[in-house]
Amino acid sequence: MITDEEPSKGLLTLKVIWSGMLGSLVTYLILGLVIVTNLKIPMDESTYAVLKPALYILAVVVLITTRYVTKHILSWRGQLRRATLQHSALRNFHHPALQKYAMAMILAWAMSESIGVFGLVLFLLGRNSMDLYLLILISAAAMLIYRPRKDELMSLVQ
Repeated sequence: MITDEEPSKGLLTLKVIWSGMLGSLVTYLILGLVIVTNLKIPMDESTYAVLKPALYILAVVVLITTRYVTKHILSWRGQLRRATLQHSALRNFHHPALQKYAMAMILAWAMSESIGVFGLVLFLLGRNSMDLYLLILISAAAMLIYRPRKDELMSLVQ
């Protein structure tokens, strides 16, 4: 049985993690804009022309994969394996539904944040600020879609 306090505590922890990961996107933006003025990377125009579409395609693949991976984890019937939990941060979530929800959300946030990293890489290599802004915006939108929600968590608990 789960108390009413446990989901609230777990949700608060997830909101703190989510806020930190969302804040890291702002850090990538600032970091890119500050570093690019002093950075000299000799990048062939042809190499950049291949890398840019590849990273944009990878970003779309990550977005689609995130949805399926999250749904798959949330649909698991049983508990997570004990070996998985012994050395992970998920052991702080005592109820199996909280553990499953935390695992799905943290994985979704990490996958979504990787899109922002693609933007930073493209910006540093090609000096096109639109790459940075667009991919960080897509990353932030994905993280907003997968924000921690009490109604989702409560439906898992029940």
